[in-house]
Amino acid sequence: MNYKKLIASRLSSLSNRSADKSEAIIGLLAGLAVGAVLGVLFAPDSGKRTRERISDKALGVTDNLKDGYHSVKERMASGKESLMGLKDRMVHGVKDKADAVSREFKDFKNAEEVRIKSGIKVSANAVNDDIQNA
Repeated sequence: MNYKKLIASRLSSLSNRSADKSEAIIGLLAGLAVGAVLGVLFAPDSGKRTRERISDKALGVTDNLKDGYHSVKERMASGKESLMGLKDRMVHGVKDKADAVSREFKDFKNAEEVRIKSGIKVSANAVNDDIQNA
């Protein structure tokens, strides 16, 4: 069977019908009524019990959400503490490096002062000797 021709013929017959929507609305309302009646007839519990179950489920969902929120909050606090510890270690490391560089510079400066003073003293002594021998 050719489904394309069948679908096309059904669509064309639907488009040829009147534009009256009252039949569709009546069918929809009838379906809703039947569904509501069947729902009440086949409900396993009374309305009070059903409301209690819905309330219990809502409270359970609320508790789960609260637990999840507190869990996330605790993880964030732990992460914050971890980051603060990392920051403190980094700052301490930078300070240690800066102190070490400062000590090295002071040692270098002192050694250079001693070397320059020694060179000046040697030069002054040489000049003094030259002046006395002249």
